[in-house]
Amino acid sequence: MLRLHGAFDPVTGKGVEQIMAVQLQYSYFPVREAEMKANIEYVTLAPEKSIQIGSATVTPYLMNHPVVDFGYRVEAHGKSVFFTGDHEPPFNIHEPGEEAYAEYQSFVDEKSESILRAMRGVDVLISDSSYTEQEYPTKKGWGHGTFNTSIEYAKKAGAKVLFCTHHEPTRSDDALDAVFNQVLADHPSHVGDPVYRLAREGETYEF
Repeated sequence: MLRLHGAFDPVTGKGVEQIMAVQLQYSYFPVREAEMKANIEYVTLAPEKSIQIGSATVTPYLMNHPVVDFGYRVEAHGKSVFFTGDHEPPFNIHEPGEEAYAEYQSFVDEKSESILRAMRGVDVLISDSSYTEQEYPTKKGWGHGTFNTSIEYAKKAGAKVLFCTHHEPTRSDDALDAVFNQVLADHPSHVGDPVYRLAREGETYEF
């Protein structure tokens, strides 16, 4: 038995099974679900509705991305982690002075507070840090954050450790190290600040 948890389909309103049915169409994937030698149970998650998986309590939160995307707060044995998945901090799509600006800003503020509340007090924050501040203007609206926005989240949430992840795929390992070293130089550590780290393949972290 394979139990798969996931988000709803915003177009049809159906559960995660609809998303997987589309993903597993033969035009996208060579193995049909009927050919899989497993019984699959689908569980559709609802925003801010916790579920219990073993000893862990998992709470999904709607993040900001062009498609429906959940971040997850995981709590177990007195420890907590928040993983953003793909996420770009909400921003106002209207210019100041435009008729819809004020109304949309209320939505942005509410969304931002909800996300920060989800992260608050975690031991570890794993956050989408795809871009530098210099790169971001040409990527705005793509659904990914920056090193600076991740650091800002970690500080405001009171996270103990920040792992920067979702690395820009065209960046080499050496270039990534160079970018991160510059980020650390731009954000010198002060008493009470989180520890900033790069997520690396194969790395484990115990806390």
